[in-house]
Amino acid sequence: MQYLFNENPVVIDRELATVIGLNEAIILQQIQYWIKKSEHRFDGKIWIYNSVSQWKKQFPFWSESTIDRTLKSLNKLGLLFIGNYNRDRRDRTKWYSINYSQLDNIMKNAFSQNDECNLSNCDNAISQVDPMQDVNLTKPLPKITTKITTNNNTSSCDDQSKPEKTDVIDFDLVIDAYNDAVEKKLPKVSKMTAARKNAVRKLLKEFDEPTFQNLANYFYDFVDKANRFYFGENDREWRADFDYVVRITTYLKFIEGSL
Repeated sequence: MQYLFNENPVVIDRELATVIGLNEAIILQQIQYWIKKSEHRFDGKIWIYNSVSQWKKQFPFWSESTIDRTLKSLNKLGLLFIGNYNRDRRDRTKWYSINYSQLDNIMKNAFSQNDECNLSNCDNAISQVDPMQDVNLTKPLPKITTKITTNNNTSSCDDQSKPEKTDVIDFDLVIDAYNDAVEKKLPKVSKMTAARKNAVRKLLKEFDEPTFQNLANYFYDFVDKANRFYFGENDREWRADFDYVVRITTYLKFIEGSL
C-alpha cells in the first residue's frame, strides 16, 4: 500500500493528506500502524479497537471532539470498517479496519482526472500553510485546510485564459457537518436554500481563514459551549436552528463570549 507506512513514528503521505485531509491522514496512518501489530482477525479483516479517550492519549494535541469528528469523516469517505467484536456486547468500544480498496479508488480518482494538474499550484487545490508546531514528527507536516471561496477561478490548471466564476463551497458537506454537530440537540437541516447559502458565504467572510474545517469547528463549538438557553432550556422551549447559528450576529456574540 503506497499511501501508508508500517513503521513508527507516524509519517504521512503528502498526496494522501492533500486528498482526504491532514487530520484524516494522520489518524488513518495510526490505524495502519496498529493494524500491522494486531492479531485480532474477524470476518476476513484485521481489526484494532480504541475509544475516543484512548485515541486522545495518542493525539494529545487534539480535543476529543476533533478526534471523533475526524473518525466520522473517515467513515463517510468509506475508508473505515467499523464493528463491535467486544466479548460483552454492552461494551460500545469501536473496532476499526481500513477499507484499502476504497482508499485506492479515492487516490486513483483524485489524480486521474487531470494528470497535468499540479496540486500545489492549481487554483482550486487544497492549500498548504505553516507546518504543525504542536507535535514532533520525523518530518514536518503541512497543515492542510480546504479553503472555501467564491472568487473567480480558472476552469482548469492548463487553461489560464478563460476565467469562470465558480462556487466551490460544498453545501452538502456543510449540511452534514452541521447535522453531525447538533445530533439531536437542535433541529437538523435538510435543504440548503439560496438564502441559507448566502448566509453561509457571509459568515465565512468573518473567519480569519474561510475554511470548511473552521466552519465545522464553529458548529461543534457552538453545541459544546453555547448557553443551554439555546437548546430549549427556557420558558418557551425555543431552540436555535441552522438559520440562527449561521447569522453573523450569532457568530460574533459566540466568539465574544456573550452567547
